[in-house]
Amino acid sequence: MENREGIESVRKTLKLLALMAQQGGSLTVTQIADMLDCSVSSANRFLQTLLLENFARKNPETNRYELTYRMYALGASNVAHDPSMEKLIPIAHAVSQKYDVSVNINGVEGENAILLFRVTRFHNKDLDFFSGEMAPVYCTSSGKAILSLMEPEELEPILEKLQFRAFQNESVSIEQLREELRIARQNGYAVCQEEYVSGVFSFSLPVRDRRGHSYAFTLIMPMKDRNRVFRREVIQELQSRLSCIRDTVI
Repeated sequence: MENREGIESVRKTLKLLALMAQQGGSLTVTQIADMLDCSVSSANRFLQTLLLENFARKNPETNRYELTYRMYALGASNVAHDPSMEKLIPIAHAVSQKYDVSVNINGVEGENAILLFRVTRFHNKDLDFFSGEMAPVYCTSSGKAILSLMEPEELEPILEKLQFRAFQNESVSIEQLREELRIARQNGYAVCQEEYVSGVFSFSLPVRDRRGHSYAFTLIMPMKDRNRVFRREVIQELQSRLSCIRDTVI
C-alpha cells in the first residue's frame, strides 16, 4: 500500500511538471490542485518536492509557482550526451553550410515530432521553434520519416490516436498518411511541401541506431530552393553521411 502511494506521488509530481510547462509555468496552488484532482495540501506536497530540487520557484509578486530553467538544462544535457546526437550534430552543421539550408534533428514523442537540435540558415517567423517544441507527425517530414521506420505493432497505436486537422488549408486523412508512409519507406525519405508552414519545403531522412533510437535528419528551405537542394545526389550523400549512426552503441 505504501509503495503504491509512493508511485502515485511520483506520478502526480511528474504530471505537475508537464502541466506547469504547458501553462507557461505559472500556477497557483488551487489551480494545481484542480488540475491534478487532489487536495490543496497534496498539491503543496508535490510543489515542495519541485521547490526543494530547484525545478520550480515561487514568484513573490504573484504568489504563483513557476518552473526554473533546470528542466531545460536537463533536456539539453540529455541531447548533448546522446551518442547518436554527438555524431548527428557535426553532420548537421556541415550540411547546413554546404547547401545553405536549415537543418533540424528530430525525434518522435507520442503523436508529435519533437525538435532536438537545429541549425538555422534562413528566417521565417513561423519556424521560430525552440528545442523541445513539437508538431503533429502527420504534417511534418520528420514525423513521417520516423513513422516510416516503425513496425505495425509500434505504428498502429500512434495512428489510432491521431486527430487530424488541416494546416495551410490542406485536408489530411489517415489514408493519405498511410500512402505517404509507404512512399517514404520505398524512397528512404519523407517530404513536406507547405503542409505545415506556407512557403517552406523540407525533406527528412530517417535513421535508427543500434539501440533502436530513431531520428529524422531534416533539411528545411524556402520553396524556391527546392530544386537546388532536393536532388538524388544530395540524398545519396546524406544517406552516406548518416550511415555512421547505425553503428552507434552506448
